[in-house]
Amino acid sequence: MIKKSYLFPTFVAMLAVTATSCIDDSSSYGGNPLPGLSVTVPGDDEMPVYSFNYGEDCVITPDIRYDGTGELSYEWSIGTFNNRVKGPMEFVTNDKTLRYFFPQGGSYYAHLVVSDGEVGLVQDYEININRTFEQGYMILSNNAAGEGNLVFIKDLTREEIEAGQEQTIMENCLQRVNPNLSRSSLIGAQIIQWYAWGGSGPVQTSRLAVMTTEEGLYVDPNTFVISSTIRCNDIVPGFKGNQFFMSGINPVIVDNVSKKYISLNSQYMFGFEDSLYKGEEFDLIKNNTYQVGLNQVSDVYYVNLSPLVLSITAPYSPTKWSSSNTIDETDENGYPLFTNEELLAIFKGEGISGSTGTTSYPATLITRNKTTGQIYSTAFVGIGDYTDGLRFSSRNVVTADASTALPDQNSQIVCSNTYRRGFFSKGNQIFVMLRNESIYNFPPVSQAAVTYPSNEEITYMTISTQSGSESLIVATVDNNTGRGNLYFYNVSDIRTDNPNPAPMATYPDCADRISYITYKPSISN
Repeated sequence: MIKKSYLFPTFVAMLAVTATSCIDDSSSYGGNPLPGLSVTVPGDDEMPVYSFNYGEDCVITPDIRYDGTGELSYEWSIGTFNNRVKGPMEFVTNDKTLRYFFPQGGSYYAHLVVSDGEVGLVQDYEININRTFEQGYMILSNNAAGEGNLVFIKDLTREEIEAGQEQTIMENCLQRVNPNLSRSSLIGAQIIQWYAWGGSGPVQTSRLAVMTTEEGLYVDPNTFVISSTIRCNDIVPGFKGNQFFMSGINPVIVDNVSKKYISLNSQYMFGFEDSLYKGEEFDLIKNNTYQVGLNQVSDVYYVNLSPLVLSITAPYSPTKWSSSNTIDETDENGYPLFTNEELLAIFKGEGISGSTGTTSYPATLITRNKTTGQIYSTAFVGIGDYTDGLRFSSRNVVTADASTALPDQNSQIVCSNTYRRGFFSKGNQIFVMLRNESIYNFPPVSQAAVTYPSNEEITYMTISTQSGSESLIVATVDNNTGRGNLYFYNVSDIRTDNPNPAPMATYPDCADRISYITYKPSISN
């Protein structure tokens, strides 16, 4: 559609945006022919519609046709367009091309005025900014230089799917909306939710915390705009975080080299060196966050590798730390546990119903005797039963020989409660371990459930229930390019008798080397 030019006499130039007298290109003013000025817009809409994803710049370059000799001026203004009602305009730029970053999703309009001083035109554009971070998967990745790259994969709504909208995958999300933010290595992210009692009952508060090697960031969960920055070096000089865990609703960033711990207070969004862990030296910290009652709680396992000792923070008493939180190092027959043993893996086991109606998830260790090579599976419970410390659950011999696929030291293992099986990775392969009573059985090395190309290495796995059923999400890195890939499988398809099932979805080359995946639901506040 071509918009005709409007007459702008010099003495009413300032009223250009309200001009109403339209003239043809062949008209004249003051006895001289007027130059032709028009704009072509897509389709035949009086107000063409443009859609952009939040986190990206809105860029519109008008198709202007002008046969005069004067110099054209441009003026862009932006206003809200809620319920198709135009709000007040704000001047943006005098450039021909509009480049604008909208602070949040929603509906807006852009108003363009073009003039050479004699003739001019106006054109409005409807702009819809999709709410990119409404809900979906947050993918934490880092490149070979140690630069962080937070990727978001948006869940499409039914309306978006029906409209044929393509999947939104956005990289470097934090830097897109916080342009001055450095690209420090990412070590974790956590949705944090708790209830406080208000005048009319419990009121939920939600936070999104992102942890880097240098900072703890609290960000708006819907826009990813930073609301609070906690610089670790200001609290502990020289601090470099490399992992995190949750203590109640507070993330704790760990420097494994200096054995320092910085806690982030989620309620008031400040950081401090946590004296609770001062002097403690853990080689591994494993964390599982879940919901019990109104507030968020976590299992936290602390592991010393030599000698092998497992400890735990007491539930609902994060300030309590004593020897009572360390396991009794004898089994039910009085034999020492872990003597001369090395850790292969520690993981959250399948859920076990507790006496109070809650579900506990045992800390399960796969260990190997350094002398005999005998493999053991040892489990402890306690958190879900509201008891302090760890309670011995079971210890079993695992039948294994040279042909058995066993997890590598410090391997990540994820378990399915629905299908009562676990998954672990070795290089570019996924293996399934089955549980018989309290014993985990491991498959032969020849029975991998999934094998990726030789240039891919598995870097992270997790089980999600967001689709209504359990999905196994697998991240790999292409060792030739350093770029990460994602695969989504139905858990029921991952079996030794069904090798290399087709994934439900794949996202190749969507990130750098992936180290963590978590789901961000829709959050109202």
